[in-house]
Amino acid sequence: MQVSKRLVALGATTAIIISACSGSSATTAPSAAASAAPTAAATAAASAAASAAASTAPSGAAASQNTNWVACVAFDTGGLGDKGFNDLAKKGLDEATAMGMTTHYSEAKGSTDYAANIQRLLDQGCQSIIAVGFNQQQAVQTAALANPKVDFGLVDSTWDPSGPDGKVGTADDIAQPANFTGLDFQIDQAAMLAGYLVGGWSKTGIMGTFGGQQFPGVTRFMDGYYAGIKYWDQEKGASVKLLGWDAVNQTGTFVNGDNPWGDAAKGESLASGFVDQGADVVGPVAGSTGNGSIKFMQSKGLWAIGVDTDQAISLPQYASAILTSAQKVIDAAVLDTFKANANGTAFAGGNYEGTLANGGVTISPFHDFDSQISADLKAGIDALKAKLIDGSVTVKDYLK
Repeated sequence: MQVSKRLVALGATTAIIISACSGSSATTAPSAAASAAPTAAATAAASAAASAAASTAPSGAAASQNTNWVACVAFDTGGLGDKGFNDLAKKGLDEATAMGMTTHYSEAKGSTDYAANIQRLLDQGCQSIIAVGFNQQQAVQTAALANPKVDFGLVDSTWDPSGPDGKVGTADDIAQPANFTGLDFQIDQAAMLAGYLVGGWSKTGIMGTFGGQQFPGVTRFMDGYYAGIKYWDQEKGASVKLLGWDAVNQTGTFVNGDNPWGDAAKGESLASGFVDQGADVVGPVAGSTGNGSIKFMQSKGLWAIGVDTDQAISLPQYASAILTSAQKVIDAAVLDTFKANANGTAFAGGNYEGTLANGGVTISPFHDFDSQISADLKAGIDALKAKLIDGSVTVKDYLK
């Protein structure tokens, strides 16, 4: 697969890692948690209600060899304007439009929209469909098996091979098909750097974190924060504390409910609770719900860690509270997957794996805080990054 120049500029050595079709990645969401396929009535209703838009490929000099390719994205709940992973995927889709592809998209209001939205995109002639978010796993896998001539991708998860019994490694397992690509991100690596930063920054020695829902795409951030703090403690003989997540037992604080990703008031409330327990840094992993936490921390003159994108840029009104962000380069991954499909390298049956080594994950610049973060702390972050890249340190080493 040809890697985009933007990923190369980020220091990518390999943007796409093709793996066996076993779907054994650690980020595979458990089938018990995957959304169930909607009934025919629910599908019809959701299809009628689904939000969709199309943009026509440009003509003339802007057109490319991919002009006739139809690239599409099915966004998750939280929708466009989330200043996070939906918006990043939209940026990748917009870049596909700019290079000459015809593009369409759909937005989900709830989980019952997933299958209907994908079907709507299929009806619009989409040749590549990338769904955003692990909650869409069941709908995407069902569609991929039913439409072997269409390429499918899923942001934040890989193939779940468990069959009807919900268990991996049994006779009813379903192998990853050749037309599916998981867009996976080792975000725990970037989050470990952010956790180390918190260890050296926090005045109280306490950080809080919470997630929208308990899925690997969320808990990897939280694992990373935990590991980074533990690494700091080991290096400095400190005892920084993380509230909201016990990485050893994989238990913690999650929003859940009907609106885990879009409840800013809930985010403010959770941040307030952490501050009451002494936290002066909060790292929410909950979409727009987390934006409420960042707002609260700013109002108290305290700090936050952003997620997915550089939130000091996407949320400039809260930039004075955002120390850094643990970023997934989702837009580049989406665009490169479309390009691979369009250029005939489809049906590889492999996965994209974003890491620190290939630039698929990173931490953002420190912006307003750059002059306040000591040279020693910056050097420690750089040294840890190098060790994560060469494998001499791993996140799981510190989840004990």
